[in-house]
Amino acid sequence: MRFTILLTMALMPFVIPATAAETPKPLFNTIELYAPGHFGNWYEGAGEYEMRDCLREARHWGCTRYGDWFDMIDCSDVFRNSRQYGLGRAMWDMKKANFRSAGQVGLSNEFVMTPNHIYIDQRLPERLAEDGGEVFGQLVCPSKPEVRRMILENYDRLFADLKASGIKIDALNTFLRDYGGCLCKECDPWILTWARLNWEIFEIAQKHYPAIEMNMVGWWWKPEEHKLLAEWADREHPGWVKSIHLYIIYGQSTVPGVVLPEGCKKGAFVHIGYADKKTPRDLYGHLGPVIAPVRLEKTLFGLRKKGVTELMAYSEGIYDEVNKAIYAGLASGQYKSSREVLIAYAERYFGTDKSTSEAWADWLSQWGEPFSVDTVQAKAELEKLLAITPKRETVRVQEWVLKADLFDLHQQIMKTGGADGKWTPERLKLVEQFWAVREKIHRGLWGLGPQRHIFTRRYINTPWYASWAKHMKQKAEKMGEEY
Repeated sequence: MRFTILLTMALMPFVIPATAAETPKPLFNTIELYAPGHFGNWYEGAGEYEMRDCLREARHWGCTRYGDWFDMIDCSDVFRNSRQYGLGRAMWDMKKANFRSAGQVGLSNEFVMTPNHIYIDQRLPERLAEDGGEVFGQLVCPSKPEVRRMILENYDRLFADLKASGIKIDALNTFLRDYGGCLCKECDPWILTWARLNWEIFEIAQKHYPAIEMNMVGWWWKPEEHKLLAEWADREHPGWVKSIHLYIIYGQSTVPGVVLPEGCKKGAFVHIGYADKKTPRDLYGHLGPVIAPVRLEKTLFGLRKKGVTELMAYSEGIYDEVNKAIYAGLASGQYKSSREVLIAYAERYFGTDKSTSEAWADWLSQWGEPFSVDTVQAKAELEKLLAITPKRETVRVQEWVLKADLFDLHQQIMKTGGADGKWTPERLKLVEQFWAVREKIHRGLWGLGPQRHIFTRRYINTPWYASWAKHMKQKAEKMGEEY
């Protein structure tokens, strides 16, 4: 007995450090998945249990917070007519279900706002903002007293309903533009008009959630706007802004050096919705699933060195699911490289052993630069991988099978005429096959509904699209039709 006790005590110093070493230390304090459901993306159409599973998996890879935006585009006032259950009410109930699901899987919740973007039935001519350029949306001018009251009432009702529904909101976050802004003289400079409006909304939120925190997103901010905001916040509301998620320009991997309010934590707004390169763009799932193993690894490790402590990943659907795993897996410290994440991803979802998962990691990585992939070789390698992949019929595998088919067709279209070549029957048939495969991904695998705004076909970015669309338009006009 005594020998057993002594042996146990002797082993304890070795056991405890080993256990502690197995617990990874996150590289960042907050690892948020910002996943707004709108424009016909996957989040907008996802069922309650689908979304809960999505958030559970995000938590598995290392996310700690969920952020969502109630985009009022095309939506009528949720609380105006209780008898009518339209798009606005359906969208709002979905938001509440998703916030509830996030809490259930262990994520904190952040409510994201674009303050002067309002319901479509509130857009009366006398209320409208002056828009243009980067200022767009269903916007009203908050410098008009009656409009400001309307905006504040909108948010008071939303926060009250969230609270009454038993949903916890831990933080607010807010965008300056996209959507947002007003170019009128009274709202100039917009950054300060916007900041004051956010303060009033924050005070309303505190009535319902006393411990709520205020964050901001630096998407499309200019350096001088950062300076104005910092000076105003330090003077008027010191300590109010807890963090600002700074804008990383497309194709870059770091945040700008700008002035922040005193005590404000440095955050980063990480776009996980496109591949490694800025151009040619593989963006928003137009060309199937995306992956950015090089860009995201470089970005996250670089942000850590620059003193960034808060992360907010911008996602528009499950097309970027692999990037979610890379983003959260690296940020949480669970994995040391993108390749390690991809190996773990294949093991978890494809049911493969270690060596096959390593082969999958290599195959997936090449799609960080999809326009450079030799699709003939890639499809030959894929065929061998599928033969030893137990879960080859799942969506997570089949979306990559179809992506290879899609890019194979794209390359054939380019070989038969380039970007501006003659539209022969052969080329037109290839384009029809291209759209059919794309539809298999969007409808057959992802179950997407009507695509709107940035998800519409005209944003696809393939070199031949503009020429093809022009040809089809001219053909339709000759037939006396509209294309």
